[in-house]
Amino acid sequence: MSVRKISTDSVATTTHNARLAGHNRGMTSTTTSTTTGRAPGRAAAAGLLAVTLTLGACSVPNDVEQYIADAQVQADSLDADLQQLADQTSELTSGLGEDVTNAVDSAQAATDEARAALDKAAESSDGAVVALADAQVALEAASAEVSYVIENADASPEVVTALTELHEQIEALRGQTENAGE
Repeated sequence: MSVRKISTDSVATTTHNARLAGHNRGMTSTTTSTTTGRAPGRAAAAGLLAVTLTLGACSVPNDVEQYIADAQVQADSLDADLQQLADQTSELTSGLGEDVTNAVDSAQAATDEARAALDKAAESSDGAVVALADAQVALEAASAEVSYVIENADASPEVVTALTELHEQIEALRGQTENAGE
């Protein structure tokens, strides 16, 4: 296999000449050889095939399965608290009720995303890391929104208590999804 070294001067000259001729073909060069050999491409393809086959044979380790199971239990518990908070929201003033509703909706969406990521991780590791990372971001945003409502809801101690418990559960679920993603 021979590889022809191309100087930057010849590429620049060829590109400049192509533009002068009215042809904007980018960085094409008549000095490059298209028959430099296919061995590198074949070796790369064989390497990718080997990696793909190896990854397909991998299974989720037992400790990760336990983290996933724990996080799924935490998500179920969080769902129950979200429903309880949603029921209490109707009794709140319009401004606070709206803030709590938005926080609960955000937490519910993040929990649903975390549950889907955990299910994906339990089935196979393909794409699970990305899904769990996305769930982490959603849980972090929900946590921040709940914290904001807690800071502004000091007029209703019951709601603050419920939101504080919700915040703790979101943080616990964040920790467990982080463990499952490692």
